[in-house]
Amino acid sequence: MENYSWQILITQSIVILILIVLIIYLIRQKRIIKLEKRFEDFALISIHDKEKSFFETITDYLWKFVHKLSSLLSKSVFLKKYGLKYEKHIKYEDKDSISGMDYISIKFIVGFSFILFNILTFMFQVMEMTLMSFLISFLIGFFIPDIFINIEYQKKRKKVEEDLLKAIIIMNNSFKSGRNIMQAVQIVKEELEGPISDEFKKIYLDMTYGLSIEVVFDRFYNRVKLDDAKYITSSLTLLNKTGGNIVKVFGTIERSFFDKKKLKQEMQSLTSASIFVFRTLCFLPLLFILAIYILNPSYFAPIFTTTLGKMILVLVILLYTLYIMVIKKVLKVKI
Repeated sequence: MENYSWQILITQSIVILILIVLIIYLIRQKRIIKLEKRFEDFALISIHDKEKSFFETITDYLWKFVHKLSSLLSKSVFLKKYGLKYEKHIKYEDKDSISGMDYISIKFIVGFSFILFNILTFMFQVMEMTLMSFLISFLIGFFIPDIFINIEYQKKRKKVEEDLLKAIIIMNNSFKSGRNIMQAVQIVKEELEGPISDEFKKIYLDMTYGLSIEVVFDRFYNRVKLDDAKYITSSLTLLNKTGGNIVKVFGTIERSFFDKKKLKQEMQSLTSASIFVFRTLCFLPLLFILAIYILNPSYFAPIFTTTLGKMILVLVILLYTLYIMVIKKVLKVKI
C-alpha cells in the first residue's frame, strides 16, 4: 500500500511538472510573438512564404474552435445577452475578429478543462467521482477567466483615468484652433497611445455611424465606468441642448480635471503612510500563523478537527474580512 501511494505521488508530480513546463513554454512563446510584432515595422520580412511558429499554429486552431463554439452557443438567447457584457473588453483592432460570445466560449472551454483535470486527479487518487465535484470544478473553471478579465479591465480603467486629462487638453486646443468635435476626437486617437487611444477610436467609429455626441460619450462612460467620463457626457449633453461656447466648456473641464488630479496626488502622498500601516496589519496575522505552523504543525489541529474549532475559524475569517472592509472604507477618500 505504501509503494502504491508513492507511485501515485510520483505520477502526480510528473503531471504537475509537465503542466508547469507547458505553461512556461506558452508564456515564452507569447513574449517572442510580442517582440516580433514590436520589431516587425523595422525588420525586412519576406512577403511570401512566411512560416508560422508552432505556438501561432496552435493558437489559430484554438481560435477556430472558439469561433465554431461561439456560433453554436449564440443560438441561445440567454448566452447571447450574457456575451454582450464582454463587448467592452474587446480592443478596437480586434473588433472584427473577436466577439463577446468568444469570451463565453473560452469560459466553457476552461470549465470543461477543469472537469478533465478533476477526472485525472480522481484516477490518480483512485477516489469515487461525484456529480457535485464535477459541477464545482466546472463552475471554478467557468468563472476563473472573469478574474483575469476583471484585472485587465481595472488596469485599463486606471490608465484611461490617468490619460483622460491629456485627451481633454488636446481636444480643447483643437477647438481653439477652429476644429470641430469629430476632428478633435480624431487627433486624440492618433496622438495618444494605449487604452485611451483605443477608446477614442471607438468614439470616432460611433460618430462616423451618425450617433449623437451625448450617445457616443454615454457609451464611452458605460465602457469605462469613470466619474470623469460621466462629467464629460453631462457637459456635452447640456451643451448640445442649451448651446454655448464649446471652448469655454472644455476649458472648464480641463481646469476641473487638472485640479482633481493635483488634489488626488496630494491625498495619495498624505495617506501613503496610513495605507502602508493598513497593509502591514493585514498581512501580519497571516505571517504569524505561517510561522507558528512551521514551528508546530499540530498547533492548529483542534481548529480543523473539532466542531468548536470550526466555528471559531469561521468567526475569525468573518471578523478578519469585516476588519479589512471597514479599514478600507475609512481610508478611501473620494474626490
